[in-house]
Amino acid sequence: MKTKSKLGRRMFATVCLAVLFFGASCSRSGVDSAATNQVLTNSNSHQQNALYVLEDGKLTVNKTLSFLVDPNQEPADLVEEQEAQLVQINETLQAEFPKSKALTAADIGTMHTFEVTNAQVIIDQEKKEVRMTGDDFEKVFKMVDNNDKRLIDDEQNEYEFSYDEK
Repeated sequence: MKTKSKLGRRMFATVCLAVLFFGASCSRSGVDSAATNQVLTNSNSHQQNALYVLEDGKLTVNKTLSFLVDPNQEPADLVEEQEAQLVQINETLQAEFPKSKALTAADIGTMHTFEVTNAQVIIDQEKKEVRMTGDDFEKVFKMVDNNDKRLIDDEQNEYEFSYDEK
């Protein structure tokens, strides 16, 4: 009788551990390498293209930013509007990359590269999000329609996401 009782407890403990391990590994997973490529741009976003690539603990981000242009705007108002937009662009950029230098109007329209060290990507299936972190960096993407291959950022730009798990 004692043997059956011990066997039952061991079986129960093994099943509990398996469920705990399986549940934890399904809800959050670490990523070895990843690429997040912008495929749709929100018409109200200054960001026109973006690519986030994680390799060997380093995250490389390439971004192209642009001014939002109203074709009906008077040319005299254009400079003032671009200056106001440049302030917004720099605020957004500083929030994402605190150590980046402020951009000038001449910098707009060209691709900019940012590198983040000690980077990692965490997929959280429970929260339906992908979190990228590193030194002085954190960005959270939400999964679109519970699909971990399609993400959206806080500016409503949409991305294609591919990754290899650890």
